[in-house]
Amino acid sequence: MNDRKMILFLLATTTACTLLLAGANLAYTRAAAVFNLRLYETILELFDVPVPNEGVEDVFRAHFNEQTVGGTVYYTSKQKSPGTVVFKAEGAGLWSRVELLLAVSASGNSLYGMRVLSQAETPGLGGRIGEPEFQARFRGVDVRPKVKLVKFAMGGNEIDAISGATMTSRAVERIINNGIADADRALGRE
Repeated sequence: MNDRKMILFLLATTTACTLLLAGANLAYTRAAAVFNLRLYETILELFDVPVPNEGVEDVFRAHFNEQTVGGTVYYTSKQKSPGTVVFKAEGAGLWSRVELLLAVSASGNSLYGMRVLSQAETPGLGGRIGEPEFQARFRGVDVRPKVKLVKFAMGGNEIDAISGATMTSRAVERIINNGIADADRALGRE
């Protein structure tokens, strides 16, 4: 009788664990699909391409090629600003990981734009990196020799930093410059 109870218990436990793992895998797959959809929407918005309610992936594929080099995915614009390369760059902020989306011109000399994908910096201070006004400052900025976030930008490769958020501003500067250097190496732009 004890053997029968043990077999039933093991069968029930195995079934429950299998169902839990299957559910977790399904949830992960759906979450990854939603994340990719949001990424595509962000890239389309960065390039001022209207984002449809449905068929976002089809519109995205019509505008961008995808290439993976060294574990990093690079998206190259086919239509608007042809040759512009878009990629993710991330690093440590003051309080959290900061993940950026960078668009570098075909020449590799200027930023087409920048978007913050994720951050958890101090609201009202470093958290301002997620605001559209801050992100708009990066359009057309020279990336050579390096991007600099400074108190009073004079153009070229300089951008106004966030007052009261020196460490987060430095982190964004470092993430951008390291991301561009990595992309240059991966894409043979050195």
